[in-house]
This record gives sequence, structure tokens and C-alpha cells, in this order.
Amino acid sequence: MSCQLGDKITDNKTYKVLLVEDDKLDQMAFERLVKEQELAYDYRIAGSYAQAKSILDSEKFDVVITDYSLGDGTAFDVFNLLGDMPVICATGAGDQETAVKAMKAGAYDYMIKDFAHNYLKVLPQVVEKAINHKKTKDALKEYHDNLETLVKQRTEQLAEEKELLAVTLSSMSDGVIAVDAQKRIILFNKVAEDLTGWSFNDAQTKTVDDVLRIIDDKTKKVVQSPFDKVLDSGGTESGTDRDVLIAKDGSRYPVYATAAPIRKEDGAIIGVVMVLRDVAREREIDRMKTDFVSSVSHELRTPLTSIKAYTATILRDPNMPEQVRNEFLTIVNEESDMLKNLIEGLLEISRIESGAVKFSREPMDITTVIEQVLAGLQHFADKTNIHLKTDIGDELGQLQGDEGKIQSMIMNLVNNAIKFTQENGEVSISVRREGNELVIIVGDNGMGIPKEALPRIFDRFYRVIQSGKGIPGTGLGLAIVKDIVNMHAGRIEVQSEIGQGTTFTVFLPLNTQAALYL
Repeated sequence: MSCQLGDKITDNKTYKVLLVEDDKLDQMAFERLVKEQELAYDYRIAGSYAQAKSILDSEKFDVVITDYSLGDGTAFDVFNLLGDMPVICATGAGDQETAVKAMKAGAYDYMIKDFAHNYLKVLPQVVEKAINHKKTKDALKEYHDNLETLVKQRTEQLAEEKELLAVTLSSMSDGVIAVDAQKRIILFNKVAEDLTGWSFNDAQTKTVDDVLRIIDDKTKKVVQSPFDKVLDSGGTESGTDRDVLIAKDGSRYPVYATAAPIRKEDGAIIGVVMVLRDVAREREIDRMKTDFVSSVSHELRTPLTSIKAYTATILRDPNMPEQVRNEFLTIVNEESDMLKNLIEGLLEISRIESGAVKFSREPMDITTVIEQVLAGLQHFADKTNIHLKTDIGDELGQLQGDEGKIQSMIMNLVNNAIKFTQENGEVSISVRREGNELVIIVGDNGMGIPKEALPRIFDRFYRVIQSGKGIPGTGLGLAIVKDIVNMHAGRIEVQSEIGQGTTFTVFLPLNTQAALYL
């Protein structure tokens, strides 16, 4: 966002605002914000999805702010009630996939909540931008709906409408480009000029393919134009969170693009309009988070070395009572190992997300990989008399991927299953082929995972709390598993019931040669 912290909304108009939030502290923080900044908000607060539905059945709002996770629903349930009302999604879970889904589902913006409620400092600016965005979008839609009629009108009337449109487009914070059915540029606002480096006068003589070049930030390859996607599908199309626009002078701008068809009354497509949003700030924040984790991890290696050195020294000290010495050293050593595991987990995630991890794509024997994993974990299972069971299918095909990463993925899943299974329990791992996918299933008959915890189990540092069970771990294992699955263009599913056990199912494409990138 281009707004500065502390900026105030200058428009004196009173906005109708609905806050859908089940957390009382967040409700109070919002009310305090409105009071302290003297915001001209005529607001209502809904503490649940059901309450929001009741309010929205009889009232319309200029903007709706909703938490992602509600007691009786989610933000996506609220989206279905809003019609064309702009919505801002706020959540404490900074999950990129959820953010993308929210934006695709119609959210104007996605904000990450924090314990100190610092996100509220920019909320007034986001609210104003959402409302202004809705106004300009409505004006633009009205123009598109009447485009055929406008073309038939007199030259003087058309000139007046073009001037009104120019004013509307110039007030937008996003780039707007419109083309006809032959992809010739017919509209090009100031923000689009700034992003692409082309003036509207120069761009008018070109097709959009000559002016707009978007690449995948990881592969550095040109991606399919959103305009082509719309002309192919006939519907609204969006870019990805890896899109980078290459300007005329070679400058690079991370962007999020959304394109939609322009239709005549009979449904025929006569053009495409695209909105380009500069997301450089958001992606820079993500990069800074990754760098921070990497830096902290490296700094923690020094105290870890000291802890291990002091442990060795104390063990050699003849003056300390042996029982006390060994008790203390055992605790220090265990904590040191946990700290080391945390560091390695953080570094692994950082390497994967930064693209610095080395990823080989070679044929592997999945049966051998599983045998190596089980051999390494057998002693761990024996401690609590847990039976490790395997069921390897026939004619599995040959998986193409990074054998070390696949081994790490399976190791984490089986290790978790053993940790969360009671004594004399059973952990099973089975492999089968389904079409062009290899399916790896790791199950147990252990404690199970509460339903409310399932959406978060792949989050970093998240650990399922089991009453009375002090199970060690860093909360990074499943996050690493999810990253490895994504690296191999696969997907992972989980099913669990308390007291009945948990099953993780991993689907990996056998042919990963086609367009796999970190």
C-alpha cells in the first residue's frame, strides 16, 4: 500500500461499515480506533457468521471487514452474503494460499492481524481505498455495459464520456488496460503508463502483446497473457503470486493481474479489461520475513555450540556429584538437540522458500526409500512397542523427484505417527498407484487431531496440544512436509478422529518433468 501510517481519511462522508469478528479484544480494538481517530464510521459489529447474515439480510454497507475464521463459519461464507459490497479479509494466520483464495473469492485486500493490533493503523486507508475502488469499478462496469451504445452516439457525446472515463481511471490506484477483440489497446490509465513505461499515445498504435510482458518470477519465463486467457475461456481470469511485469526500460514490478471480458448485449466478447495491482510491498514483506528467519537461525548456532561445549566440560568435572551432574547434563543435552532441530527446520524452510535449496529430479525406488526410513525409526518405535506395518503395491511405476526430500517427507510423517501413538499401537505406511499418481499413506491408531486444529497443522511452529501429553517437537515437521510435497507438484490430505488415529495421504505425480519449479 502506498499510504503512510498515521494518514487520515480526508473525505468527510460517513461510511457504513460492518465488522464481522468473533474475538472480543479485536472488536474493542476496532471501536477504540474509530473513537481515537474520530473516524466517520456508522458501524455495526457481528460476532458470528449467523449474526452477520441477520444484519446483511436487511442492511447494505459501504465496506465489510471480516475475520477469516469465525466460530460458526469462515470469511468465505460471509463473501457469499455480500453481493457487490467490498470486503476486507483480516486474519491472524499469514497463510499465502489463504490470501490468494480470499483475493480470488472477491476480497479487495487481505490483512494480517497481530497481537498488538498494529494492522489497525492502516485499516482506515484500506477502507477508503476499498470504497474508492468500488466506486471506480462501478463506473467502469457501467461504461463497459454501455460500450456499444456509447460508440453509436454522437462524437461530441462520446468525447464527454471519454473525458469522464479518463478522470475516473486517473483516480484509480491500480493500472487499467482495456483492449478490443484484436487485442488493440483502447484504454490505458496513468498507473498502467507508470508500470509499463509506455505512454497511452504510443501504446495506442500497438497490440497489448507489444506493450505488456509478464514473467514467472521463479522460472523467468514469459507467462500466458491474462488477455489471452480471457479470450480463450470467456470468463474472468487472474494471474499468480509469482507474476512480475517487465517494463519498457527493463524495470521489474511484482503485480497481481485480474482480467475480465467486455461483452455486447448478445454476449459476444468485444474486448478485455485488465486491472494490474502493484504488490511489490507485500512481496518485499514476505522476503524480509524469510531473511529474518534465516538470520536468526544462523545467530542461534553460536549459543548452541557453547551449550554443547559446556556440557562436555561439566561431564568431565570430577567435583560435581555424579547424579546431579548427569541430571543437569541430560536436560541441557536434550534442550540443545531440540534447539538444533529447530535451527535445521528453520533453515530448511528458508532454503525452500528462497529457491536456494538444491532440488534434483531423478528416478527413485520408493520401496527402498521407505525401507530406509523404517530402518532408521525402528528403534524409536521399539521404545513404546509400536508395530510398524507396510503395504507396498505392485507396478507402482517410477517416481521422478528428489530422493533426499522424499525420504525427509516420509521420515517426518512416520516419526509424527510414532510420537502420537500410544504404547502397543500400530503405524502403517502403504503405497499404491492411482492413474498417473503415486499415493503414499501414513496412518496410525493413536491420539488423533482435534477438528479445530486440522486447518493449522501445516503452519510453522503450530503444535497440537494434547491434554496431559508433553510430546517434544519444534512444530516445523509438517510445514517442511507440505513444502516438499509442493516442490514435487503434489498435494497432501489429512483425516483424523480423536482417539481413533490420523491418516496422511500424499499424492505425487509420477512424471514431474513438466514445469516443476521451486
